[in-house]
Amino acid sequence: MRRAASLLLVAMAALFLVAHNQADSHPVWPYVLAFAEAAMVGGLADWFAVTALFRHPLGIPIPHTAIIPQNKDRIADTMASFLRSNFLTPAVVARRLHSLNVAQAAGDFL
Repeated sequence: MRRAASLLLVAMAALFLVAHNQADSHPVWPYVLAFAEAAMVGGLADWFAVTALFRHPLGIPIPHTAIIPQNKDRIADTMASFLRSNFLTPAVVARRLHSLNVAQAAGDFL
């Protein structure tokens, strides 16, 4: 997936260069230029955002980057608390077990 994203970014950069050189030759090229420019900006912004969540982009310790590795224990505790309080309450578990027909499921399996 990373390779596909990189190839698309390179393709948009190439399209941008072609559209920039051909902008005066046909009225459609300025629209292609704008499209390629927007695609490059969006792709770079997405790359930076996703990379910044997990590590320091380009190896530079920019503030507010590598958020997930620095906070993984707190994130795990928060997720566990959320699951415990919203999905694993005694009422929810009892309701699911009550609606479960074990004999029917075993018969269907066999």
